[in-house]
Amino acid sequence: MPIDRVLAHLEGARRVGDSWIARCTTHEDSHPSLSIKEATDGTVLLHCRAGCSTADIVRNAGLAWVDLFPPGDRERRRPRTWAGVVPMAGHGRPAFASFGDPVTACMLAELARLARVRGRLDVQVAGALRLIAAAVDVSAEVLAASVRDALSQEQSA
Repeated sequence: MPIDRVLAHLEGARRVGDSWIARCTTHEDSHPSLSIKEATDGTVLLHCRAGCSTADIVRNAGLAWVDLFPPGDRERRRPRTWAGVVPMAGHGRPAFASFGDPVTACMLAELARLARVRGRLDVQVAGALRLIAAAVDVSAEVLAASVRDALSQEQSA
């Protein structure tokens, strides 16, 4: 059952009435702020009273989106994005994460280079690249170095 799988990944989960509470996986939580409820169809509902996103909670708990839904549910196959930007792979984790830091950083740097060539490299694009990098655990330093390399190669070419 999805609820058992989810509860196994949450620290200090305990039952309260018809739902559960646990410590949120996304922020330092001295008192449980994460509410967990099982819907009538078996779907697990998560809500952090501190305002953390469900995608972050799922990812930080080591779960995937599919873990929240019962087997055979159509929601398990629905495409998703994290923060409206990063595509999620079928296993429920950011799609770029499977490439690894150096490859992902180079891909993001190439996006920055293309944006610059088209005259579109601005604060908003740079922010989106940093957001994607953070979502897939590429450090800011690795991203900055890759972008610098890509932009310097563009100038020397």
